[in-house]
Amino acid sequence: MRSFARSRVPTARRWQQGVSIVEVMVALTLGLVAVAGAAAVYLANRQSFATVESIARLEENARFAMDLLSREIREAGNSVCGGAMISTNLVSASPNWASWDTGLLGDVLVSTASAGKIVGPAGATAQLAGTNSLLVWSGSVKGTSFQITGHNLAAKTITTSDNTGYNANDVIVACDGSQLLTFEVANNAVNKTLTYSDPSAKSPQLSATGGAYLTPLTSHIWYVGGSTTQTGATSLRRLTIKKDGTWGGADNDEMVTGVTGLQIRYLLADTAGVPIGADYQDAATVAGQWALVSAVRLTLTMQTLDNAGSTGSASTVITHDVPLTVSIKVRMQ
Repeated sequence: MRSFARSRVPTARRWQQGVSIVEVMVALTLGLVAVAGAAAVYLANRQSFATVESIARLEENARFAMDLLSREIREAGNSVCGGAMISTNLVSASPNWASWDTGLLGDVLVSTASAGKIVGPAGATAQLAGTNSLLVWSGSVKGTSFQITGHNLAAKTITTSDNTGYNANDVIVACDGSQLLTFEVANNAVNKTLTYSDPSAKSPQLSATGGAYLTPLTSHIWYVGGSTTQTGATSLRRLTIKKDGTWGGADNDEMVTGVTGLQIRYLLADTAGVPIGADYQDAATVAGQWALVSAVRLTLTMQTLDNAGSTGSASTVITHDVPLTVSIKVRMQ
């Protein structure tokens, strides 16, 4: 019995022994490697998700910007009646309205007063150096059209099928398919009747037998300037131009954030639609021939608002050029 007990003691002691320091270090090392691997996978997935999300936002902003620009440029110089018409301008006090039906005018923003140009924003929302701007007029891109039911030339009044809600100083386009009249509302419209100003006493007698309509005249300048919603960013902005060729602080709208560049070129064509020149030209070359512009080519430079790309170990923003070509509807008819 004594011999049996003595033979059991060494075995019991071996069961009670702990792990060695080497085994602990190996286990810790393996654990750290596993944690580091999991962390690396997590960070990589997080960076990938951020990149995909930022690019998706960039593409969404690009689509929205392209939709805004193409919709307005396509309708440049057009009216709800469409086609070429005899145009009469009754809006006084500004040469900017004299030929609005030419549709568009490039690089119009300046920092100081200049003939035929418009003094643009200064400070944070000033036009970004090295970019182009575009002034677009349209009598068909905004608002609801109203059918004309009567036109009293002597009283300078127009009656419509519905109450228009137009107010004094609004600039309106009236057309009947053969002639087009641009005028300024003299008094707030009342009971489906509005009075217009006619300083030249030359307004044409619009047809009131169907096919004659009223619609607001829009005049916007598109350009790239500083963002007012995203610190340090730039945006596609839109100035609404008044009848006197100026704009107010409330007329400067931030449309799409993340736009860092806008380059614009123009395609000229004669009255038969035959291109003039072999390629798209810049605004300086087109000068004086805006009524012949049949298409506009724009290049928008878009940039992600967050650091989404990766260059080595540093995160960077992603930039992308987005081309857009728009034909002017009234010139393609």
